[in-house]
Amino acid sequence: MRAIEITTTQNVVIQVKLATLMDRIIGFVIDLIAMALLAFLFFAIVEAVTHEEWPFYVVILVLWFYSLLFELALRGQSPGKAIVGIKVIKVDGGQPEFIDYFRRWAIRWIDIYATFGAVAMSSVSTSDKGQRLGDKMADTMVVKKKQLSGYELKDILGITSASNYTPKYPEIKETPESHMLLVKRVLSRHQLFPGISSYADMIRELGDGFEARLGIKRSEASHQDFLRQLLKDYVILTR
Repeated sequence: MRAIEITTTQNVVIQVKLATLMDRIIGFVIDLIAMALLAFLFFAIVEAVTHEEWPFYVVILVLWFYSLLFELALRGQSPGKAIVGIKVIKVDGGQPEFIDYFRRWAIRWIDIYATFGAVAMSSVSTSDKGQRLGDKMADTMVVKKKQLSGYELKDILGITSASNYTPKYPEIKETPESHMLLVKRVLSRHQLFPGISSYADMIRELGDGFEARLGIKRSEASHQDFLRQLLKDYVILTR
């Protein structure tokens, strides 16, 4: 599984896991199945309600724009992507806009349908960001929603500037960066190897240590959630 570091528009460096080629293929197949089911359902309803032809063209038009409409509505996900746990983001970690989704959708006919997926698979496999042609045109990439730090991607995308984020523990700002990197590494290792008790012990010790040193009382239910909140606060306060 490939992971890369990206620098956000606020100069925050975060590490994200790229969606694998298999993730994207499975998501695409799920979407094809969903489209087939939707087509069957819509055509059955239209045929039962009216004998006019125009509703059939409306249904076909909706299916034609299936991926574009869902990625706009679900902010970077189609039903297939949502089930697999991947989504579209900008290469700087931001949220794509309409024009970005449109470019991805427009080029998918070359990437996927006209070449039976050969162009897309070749491009994703050889790109350092796992991008197909549509992604390169739109300056986007497809990543895992669950990230290495233990945050959901929505948490990372939500921290865009100090104006829309209020730190819970502003005292963390004066902490040396090396200490916070240790916290990040311990959380990441615990996520990868939850069965190793020593990581859980380290998380408890780190949590208690920060409470004592900063003179604060955590409101989170667990030490792990507390450390994640400290990391989040630290990132926005120091960048």
